[in-house]
Amino acid sequence: MARQKDKEETILGAAFEVFRENGFTNASMKDIAAKAGLGKGTLYEYFQNKEDLFIHVVKENASYFFAEVIRRMSGKITLRAKINEIVKITQETSEAVDFFFKFVMFGDFFELTFETKQMFQEIMMSYREKYVDILRDLFEKGARDGVLRKIDVEFAANFTTDMIAAFCCHKGHALDAYSIRQEKDSDREKIIDFILHGIGDK
Repeated sequence: MARQKDKEETILGAAFEVFRENGFTNASMKDIAAKAGLGKGTLYEYFQNKEDLFIHVVKENASYFFAEVIRRMSGKITLRAKINEIVKITQETSEAVDFFFKFVMFGDFFELTFETKQMFQEIMMSYREKYVDILRDLFEKGARDGVLRKIDVEFAANFTTDMIAAFCCHKGHALDAYSIRQEKDSDREKIIDFILHGIGDK
């Protein structure tokens, strides 16, 4: 069973790389099999077709993200430290975020069947809702502990979710890898400062 799981993870990793490099439309099961070091027929033992494999790639990325967020936050005490971990993992996974953004914006999304489009949208909405839930819980606790002023927590959690995701996606899309690495720490501090202190001069 463990060996079967390892093979499935290998396929998912290879599929993500091929989808990212070639786009969904131009990616083929043959290319994915070659990247995974497996025969093409092996892929069909785990996934029905390319769309099924793609949906599993989306789910795998979302599952990894939230598992990492929970794991990293568990050892942190302060609100600042917890937000730092959320922003950091978002930065680290910006390549995946950028891929899914381009997938929706530049046409590949429309190549999917209606059912697969629905599944993709549901996964992405669920992904966003979980992100909002995590921030909502942190902001509510921050307000109770007196770390944050009284705010509309629902609005703040939704706005902050979209702000972090959009910024990290933009940086991943607009800058080269070297520039991104150089600026990540600085950007993260600025994001956290903005979340905790805003831009007003009290």
